[in-house]
Amino acid sequence: MAEIRNIFPANSFKVVAENAGKEITCGLIIGYTDAGSLAVFGGGVIDGKQPVCKDWLWMVETFKTKMIDGDYAQKD
Repeated sequence: MAEIRNIFPANSFKVVAENAGKEITCGLIIGYTDAGSLAVFGGGVIDGKQPVCKDWLWMVETFKTKMIDGDYAQKD
């Protein structure tokens, strides 16, 4: 199952992106531009294939559910 991890210093997006890039092969970046507009970027492969809309939606919904449930379990 998915795991939510904090990477510190979290106020440095470059640090977050560098650390996440070492661990994930496919992902979404959702954020805001300096102008306050929503910006979304996605890339990578899942099982050797480029993700389709349902894959991105699954990632977002899984993340949302874990955030709402407070499920921040770390792997042993």
